[in-house]
Amino acid sequence: MSDSVHDWVSYHAGRRPDAPAVTSVERGRTATWGEMEARVARLAHVLRHDMGLERGDRVATIAENDIRTFELQFACMRAGLILVPLNWRLAVGELVTLMHDAEPSIIVYDDTWSTTAEAVAEAADIQLRLSWGDASDVSEYEALMDAGDAGMPGGVHDEAEITHILYTSGTTGLPKGAMCSHCSLKQHAINLAHASRLAERGNNHLNVVPLFHAGGLNTYTNATLFWGGQVTTVRRFDPAVALKLLTDPKVGITHMCGVLQMYEMITALPQFAGAMFPALKTALFGGWGPQTKWVHETWRARGFFLQLSYGSTECGPIVSVLEAGDELASKNCSGSVVAGTQVRLVDREGADVAQGEVGEIWAKGGAITPGYWRRPREDYFSGDWFKTGDCARADEAGRLYIVDRLREVYRSGGENVYPAEVELVLAQAPGVKEIAVIAVPDQKWGEVGLAVVQSHEGASVTLESLLAHAADKLARYKQPKYLVTIEEMPRNATLKIDRTALKNAHGGVAAVAAPAN
Repeated sequence: MSDSVHDWVSYHAGRRPDAPAVTSVERGRTATWGEMEARVARLAHVLRHDMGLERGDRVATIAENDIRTFELQFACMRAGLILVPLNWRLAVGELVTLMHDAEPSIIVYDDTWSTTAEAVAEAADIQLRLSWGDASDVSEYEALMDAGDAGMPGGVHDEAEITHILYTSGTTGLPKGAMCSHCSLKQHAINLAHASRLAERGNNHLNVVPLFHAGGLNTYTNATLFWGGQVTTVRRFDPAVALKLLTDPKVGITHMCGVLQMYEMITALPQFAGAMFPALKTALFGGWGPQTKWVHETWRARGFFLQLSYGSTECGPIVSVLEAGDELASKNCSGSVVAGTQVRLVDREGADVAQGEVGEIWAKGGAITPGYWRRPREDYFSGDWFKTGDCARADEAGRLYIVDRLREVYRSGGENVYPAEVELVLAQAPGVKEIAVIAVPDQKWGEVGLAVVQSHEGASVTLESLLAHAADKLARYKQPKYLVTIEEMPRNATLKIDRTALKNAHGGVAAVAAPAN
């Protein structure tokens, strides 16, 4: 048998039953560790004994962030079930595809998504369905909890046992189900205890990311709970609400994580100029963009250092973190690899590249996914090394500088082009509000770049103006050959640009501007 890990809820409930565990902002309710233990025990019993689920069965859920999301997660972990949180922004057909892959025995949902959940259940032939209502306590879910047995006590778990299936965001292709285990959750929490002070007593993490996403569920949220801290969660991200919570000394938020775009929205608020963060220790974000330097410097002017990071769903998710006070924050540096994870940078043949050269990130360690659900491990691993598909270079201290997704890199006339590098330059061109570069076929060069541009209101961006801006900043083969303008960038649930949607909509060059000479 593998090593074992204690049940988090019963462990903390036995030591600090009156300490806060999870707070729902919209419901105005806080569950203590003792209350969480009682409800998790009852729900685990309901799922296994009243509903007849067996160890290893999958439990799908479509719900916005709530205390009950955590109850369900911990009940599944205790009962040996696998939680499958679903992206509620997906269309019914997309969700049905995921359900055919996961084959859950039950779907649990809140009333906000009842129509979607019922349609998915019908199409995927999911017989067991459970609604926990909306913000009220009158629901089928609560009725079962009230009538349930005293419950299933917590104990220890086999570290190798699978706890979650998290479907990747699908911004670059079809989603795959990355599996989490008790081991990966524990090791990730240990990694962040070192990098982000998550093991300190009295922590209160503000969760603003959807819990179907690794950045919402695992980055700080589960790691905080593993160490017995408190999580304050909102149903959906609202920049004004987030800033109000961050600055309220009575709430006492110590940690927050999100994507770059969330911090951009908070920073752009008029009230940010006078904001103070009385309890905040660490605010972390992932994802690079043209506004990274501005966001970082604006927060620093308020006396706070944002912690930049790199990660992926499959890696825990956090792989590297830039330490507070590091002056490399303005140079697209994602920092040092966290304790407990190892990294290699390799070429297309799997050989290590020299320092300073670009290579694909391979990672291994206890926080790394055991694999993808029902996919051959050998397709994504080389021995114990997970192939992330991300390209980076490292400096002499081993700090990572993320270049781009390997699948986004294209070859034009035999040369590698990294869209992220091109975007950073072109985003500074006059009139450009946001830009994404995708590859399109070209008879002469094999592939060339297509720039998809969202312009500022009243501005006009042309291919000629982009190329004039790039003339002395980018090699000719890196400059886009086509341009299309759109009203608004498509985004996924974590506000990242949905590149799959862009490719589907604009991958054909017939409808875009003529290529440059």
